[in-house]
Amino acid sequence: MARSVVTILQSLLQRLPNGWGLGRRAGVIDAILEANACAIAQVEADAEALMLETDPRTADKLLPDFERCLGPDPCGRDLDARTVEQRQRLAHQRWTATGGQSIPYMIRIAANLGVDVTIEEFWPSRAGVLHAGQRLRPEGCQFVWRVNIPGLISVVRFRAGVSRAGHLLGTFELSSIECELRRIKPAHTHVVFAYGEA
Repeated sequence: MARSVVTILQSLLQRLPNGWGLGRRAGVIDAILEANACAIAQVEADAEALMLETDPRTADKLLPDFERCLGPDPCGRDLDARTVEQRQRLAHQRWTATGGQSIPYMIRIAANLGVDVTIEEFWPSRAGVLHAGQRLRPEGCQFVWRVNIPGLISVVRFRAGVSRAGHLLGTFELSSIECELRRIKPAHTHVVFAYGEA
C-alpha cells in the first residue's frame, strides 16, 4: 500500500544528520523535503496502480496493449461493441489459455467467458449393457459431444394480438462461446450445442 506524504516526509526528516543547523523545523529544508515527499508518494501510488494493469481482468489503461499483443480474435468477437468488462474477460481468457482437450478444460474456458455449461458424451449401444428405455446410439457417436448452455438464448416469438406487422416471426441470440469451443475441440470430434431459453 502506498505511503502518505506525511509518512514519507517524516521518514526523510529522520534521515537528516543531527545538528543545530538542520534541527529547526518549518524552514526551507522542510519545504524542499515536502516537495520530494509529494513526488515519492505519487510514484508509489502510480506503481501500486500499475500492479492492477498486469492482469487483463483488472487492466484499464493497458487493456488495449493486451488486445494488440493478442492480435485479432480468431472468432471475430473483438469486432463487436463490447463493454470494458467483456473485453477484460475475453483478453484474460485468451491470455491464459494453455490448451487442452479435456472436458474440464472446455468447461473452464466457458466459465472464463462467463458461461456455466455442462458437457455430455455419447457412447454406442452395446448388447448386454443396454437397459430398457435407453436410447439406441449408433457406432461413431462416441465422437460427438454436446455442450448444454442454459439460459443464453433469448427467444422472441411472434404472437397474434401482441406483435405487429413488420415484426420478425421469431429471433434468438446465440452464445459467443460456440466459435471458441469449435476452434479448440479435438479435430476428430463433432460438437453440438443445446440451448435453454432465458
